[in-house]
Amino acid sequence: MLAALLAVPALRVYAAGSGHDMFSLPQTAAEVIALTGKATPSVLYLGTASYDNLAAADAQLHGFADRGCAISNLSVSYLTPSNATMRAAVAAADIILVSGGNTLFATDRWRRLGLDALVKQSDAVLAGGSAGGCAWFDGCASDSMDPRTYKNPPGPALDPSLNSTALAKLWSYIRVPALGVLPGLFCPHYDIVESNGELRATMFTNHLQHHTGEYGLAIDNWAALVVEDGTFTIVSRAGKPGSVAKDGTFTANFSEGRPGAWSVAIDGATGALLRTLVPASGRVSELLKPARYIAADAMLPVARVFNPDDGRAPTASITECLY
Repeated sequence: MLAALLAVPALRVYAAGSGHDMFSLPQTAAEVIALTGKATPSVLYLGTASYDNLAAADAQLHGFADRGCAISNLSVSYLTPSNATMRAAVAAADIILVSGGNTLFATDRWRRLGLDALVKQSDAVLAGGSAGGCAWFDGCASDSMDPRTYKNPPGPALDPSLNSTALAKLWSYIRVPALGVLPGLFCPHYDIVESNGELRATMFTNHLQHHTGEYGLAIDNWAALVVEDGTFTIVSRAGKPGSVAKDGTFTANFSEGRPGAWSVAIDGATGALLRTLVPASGRVSELLKPARYIAADAMLPVARVFNPDDGRAPTASITECLY
């Protein structure tokens, strides 16, 4: 599968650890634009994961707008455009930019509409951070069970006496199936402690122990994987914190580290963590490995029940899922 994908010269992916943070920087827009080979490419924004929240779109698109790019939104989180409309929007795009947010809702919604197939057939640059980075891999270690990112949870799905702080701690990560443009299990925000109090790096180790057939790729919040013509580069934002110590080892003292990326797996014989720093550049075929097997997450049906694709607009302001 990987060899076939990488044989396509047009395969260009920009997968960042964060959507809001990385794509709020003008240099990120410049790097994505450079992948197109055009001065002012057209950008198609898919904000499905953040339920087409305009604030999220503005935060991630202003760098492209400032450079004169033509920008269009394809809103499908609770609207259902015709297949012809979706096909035309994808075909016109030089860049498809996916928002951060609830990855499971977005990928499920795209499959229901057939938008996933249209995106995978596109020769546009595929870009995004957080959920927008997760989308391009076989799957991701996702926070899609964070109740604050649910669009319209069926009531009383949550105890109304719980405040936002309490709700923030009542969730666990799940493996979400994504579009499979690239192989691997993706982990964004690797150096971030999330609202449930858990460091993503610790979570991902535990997560892989339940998905030992897969190989993980972990990206720090201020880093990105860039794929072009079968090669990759790692973007590391200067002056930003990260998990890479000065000697190239992993550090949880992020204020002294730099952003980077890690290949992560579990030794099948010993259960030990295998974590290797991804070099600044190389061949994608040497970095990303197809899974030996993929185990579906038993909590997926539960997550879908509590965040149903009900065809309605969000009934409350969603802010936690923008990143």
